[in-house]
Amino acid sequence: MSEHSPVFKSAKAEARMLAVYDAAMKLWPVACQKRDIPTRYGRTHVIISGPEEAPPIVLLHCALMTSAIWSPIIGPLSTNHRTYAVDVIGDVGRTVPSHPPQTEQDLAHWLVEVYEGLGLDKASLLAWSFGGFVGTNFALHEPDRVSKLGLLAPFATFVKGGAGFLLGFLPFLIPTRPTVRIFERALCHKPSFGIREHSEILHERFRSAKLAIKVPPRVFTDEELSQLKMPTLLLIGRQEFLYNAKAAVDRAKRILPNAEVELIAECNHAIVSDQTELVTERLLEFLDT
Repeated sequence: MSEHSPVFKSAKAEARMLAVYDAAMKLWPVACQKRDIPTRYGRTHVIISGPEEAPPIVLLHCALMTSAIWSPIIGPLSTNHRTYAVDVIGDVGRTVPSHPPQTEQDLAHWLVEVYEGLGLDKASLLAWSFGGFVGTNFALHEPDRVSKLGLLAPFATFVKGGAGFLLGFLPFLIPTRPTVRIFERALCHKPSFGIREHSEILHERFRSAKLAIKVPPRVFTDEELSQLKMPTLLLIGRQEFLYNAKAAVDRAKRILPNAEVELIAECNHAIVSDQTELVTERLLEFLDT
C-alpha cells in the first residue's frame, strides 16, 4: 500500500496534485533520474540531471510549486553540473513528511540526510523563496557542506514579509482559479508564469494541499548572516511583491562577507520566469567562476 503524504487533504487530492506535477515534469528539458531518499523525517524525492562526475548543485524550490518549477533553467545548469532538485519537505510534491522537522536544526539535519543518501559530501546550493530560507538555514548549520550559495528572491531571510504576503491567504481560503490567478499575477512582472503547467501546479496546490510546513521562515540576525563565509550570490527582483527588495539588498550588501548582490530590473518574485535568460547567465557565471 502506498504511503500518502500528510501534506494533502485526502488521497484523492494527492493523486490530483501528483498528476499535475507529472504533467509539468514533461517539460523537463534534459534526461533525468528520480530517486526517493529515506530520512528519519520522511521519504525525500530528488530529480537528478547532468553528467555523473560533474560538480554537484542541490536545488531547493520556492514554496507551493514543486521541483518542476526549475524546468526553464535546469537545462543550462545541467550541462556542466550534476543537478539534484529536491522536493522540499513539508511542501507539495513527492516528498512524504512522515515525521516533519520541528526545528531549524531538524530542517538542516533533514538535508544532511538527503546529502548522505545521494553520496554528497559538499555541493553548491541554489535556493529560491522559501527554499532560500531553508538553504540559508542549512548553510549556517552545515557550512562545510555548501561550496557556494545561490539565493533567488529568498523569503524572509533578510527582511520581514510585507503586506503582499497576506494576499497568499486568499487562495487558501477560496481556492478557485480566479483567486489563484490573482495571486499568480501579483508574483509576476510578466502577466503570468508563462507556462500553463506551472500555473496548474499553483492552482492544484491551493485546492488539494494544507499548510503543513512546521518550521516557519524568519529573518536571520546580523551575527548569523555574517557567518556565511562561502561565496554567495543574491538575486532579487526590483518589483518584488512579498517584501521590500531594496531593503533586503542593502542589508545583504552590508552584512554578507563574500557576496555578489544584485537587484534585477523588470522582475518580481517569480524570478526564474520573469528573467529566465538573465538569471541563468548570472547563475552560470557564479557557479563556473
